[in-house]
Amino acid sequence: MKAQGKGPVDRRFVIVAGKGGVGRTTFAAALARIGAGQGRRVLLCQTRAKDRLAGMLGVAAIGDQIAPVADNLWAVNMDPKAALREYGMMVMRFPAVYRAVFENRPLRAFLRAVPGLYEFAMLGKACFHAHERKGGRDRFDTVILDGPATGHLLQMLRLPRAVLGAIPAGPLAREARAAEELLHDPRRTVAHVVTLAEEMPVAEALDLYRALRDDLRIPLGRLVVNALYADRFLPGGAAARVLDRIERAELAANLRGAIDAARLARSRHALQQRYLQRLSAELPLPQVRLPAMFVPALGQTEILELSFAIEAQI
Repeated sequence: MKAQGKGPVDRRFVIVAGKGGVGRTTFAAALARIGAGQGRRVLLCQTRAKDRLAGMLGVAAIGDQIAPVADNLWAVNMDPKAALREYGMMVMRFPAVYRAVFENRPLRAFLRAVPGLYEFAMLGKACFHAHERKGGRDRFDTVILDGPATGHLLQMLRLPRAVLGAIPAGPLAREARAAEELLHDPRRTVAHVVTLAEEMPVAEALDLYRALRDDLRIPLGRLVVNALYADRFLPGGAAARVLDRIERAELAANLRGAIDAARLARSRHALQQRYLQRLSAELPLPQVRLPAMFVPALGQTEILELSFAIEAQI
């Protein structure tokens, strides 16, 4: 589908997609900060993820229950079993009906064997919160889904269609239909693709883009290229000329590491530029380019810096 021109958090449901290790959670955290800073009530959902997000948001931990982490910002790390229990209650509406279905021992054993049921529950829970009402108003303005890595995310996003094909009527079909309508609605939903300017992440980003566009028909937003090296050695510039003339063997031992790091940074930047050209040619989405952050672990300061970089490009 055609890319949308609105801001990256101006939708009800925002999907952050990409290969493992490309910085999906980093981008999701920065987006959440942007939305909350704009006065939107933002829920950031993860799916059974390692809890690196807590450090990025400056809280002790993020568990399987929705909890506030900052002004206008809530977060949850969805546990599959807890999500199934909670989503089952949402679907069945009444505690007695839920207990009769989901707490029946033989049926529980059957449900655990249904492929994709836990993933459907986590997606359904996130979609539910995207249109949840509380106290006569929308509980959240934006739900950000920091989904699993590419293959598992695509499987998760296909589940509502699969449920409708297998169960065309009833409570699960009703929820699957609502999820399908939400996922395909460009007024309410957008998916951002996150990648690195490296061979394997670029190849996977291209496949992911085509799957979201052609198979799932989910509205697309930005291509986020993460961890880019700055160009500190412009061709013909003074720094580049000095670097070219320095012979490592002639340096004091304590300077050799710095020169090696400078040459590595220059070569990585040149390599990244080639992949950026490929992405521009083959993946026609507006790009957001984010700098590499050379810290042991990302914290609130780095997420704030990245949020500023994102806002400067939209």
